[in-house]
Amino acid sequence: MKTLQLTFAIFVATTIISNSVLAQNKSQSNPLQPAKLFAELPDKCPTPDAFDIAPDGSLTLSCPNYADASKPGILMRIDKNGTVSTIGEVPVLEQTGRAKPMGIAYAPNGKLFVCDNQNKEQGRLLCLSIENNKIIDSETVAYGFKSINGIRHHNNSVYVTQTALPKFKTKHLTSGVYCFNIADRNIKVNNDASDENLIYTSKTENPKRQFGLDGLVFNKAGHLFVGNLGDARIYKLTLKDNKVTHEEVYAQLPITAGPDGINIDDQGNLYVAGFLQNQIFKIDTKQKVSILAEYPDNDGSNGQIDQPADLIVYDNKLIISNFDLMVQEGVVNKAHGKPYTISYIDL
Repeated sequence: MKTLQLTFAIFVATTIISNSVLAQNKSQSNPLQPAKLFAELPDKCPTPDAFDIAPDGSLTLSCPNYADASKPGILMRIDKNGTVSTIGEVPVLEQTGRAKPMGIAYAPNGKLFVCDNQNKEQGRLLCLSIENNKIIDSETVAYGFKSINGIRHHNNSVYVTQTALPKFKTKHLTSGVYCFNIADRNIKVNNDASDENLIYTSKTENPKRQFGLDGLVFNKAGHLFVGNLGDARIYKLTLKDNKVTHEEVYAQLPITAGPDGINIDDQGNLYVAGFLQNQIFKIDTKQKVSILAEYPDNDGSNGQIDQPADLIVYDNKLIISNFDLMVQEGVVNKAHGKPYTISYIDL
């Protein structure tokens, strides 16, 4: 297991350099791209989260619905025209009577893997069978997660992030990446170094925002990019036999950004949802960081970016989910409310 060891002095220096370079890029590059409304969601989906592309070419969207405890966690279908329909409710955990679907990823066999982010180390990694856009079966891959969040499929394995691993008694928050075979079932997670499936950990240096690893994505060469929300860093990991053999800081975003979902296009450019400041970032293959879109607090009614949680390259567009929920110091969003929306930016 690798643990990134960066001193706070390096952290501050890289942040200052990154912010300076980003400001230059922003002033010298093309104007910010306008976001438009791709879909308005029904009342059953007040907090949209993560995307993946279904076998039929439509988008699947997870809705954990933290904004309204009376609404179950569900999956939605969105076609290329932005037409929204319901796939179904994610099977609940018996002890809590709820499901909180966040990151989702399809395997080549059509199975959908879902991060069910429950409280008190009750989170689950589920494998759902879906036929005719309906959930017909659910199996538990692993259970006992403290804060399961993002997920990607790669080479018959699924990789998931845990944004917090407090059992690691470290000065700064430790978070990590787990790897499971798609055939694994009913694995108990302990959220500590005893977990054989924990392949990578990272400490969040930023004392003002102790949140850890969140979004992740693979490139065509098999490198894994994973973002640390608190430190606003994107790491590039090299893997062999599902083990991390090399790590590097690939990009440093402004410390205020709060990188959440990450996606990639065919050319290898990364796109990052800036959760805290209503921003969308692009990181090109030369590791240059630029801002594609940036919005003040808004209600999202015209497709504006409204606390973006995830994004996906789809049909020559960048499709963006607007979580529109978290309100705290350092966050542009000031309140949750209708409409519940999905935005897009033309690529």
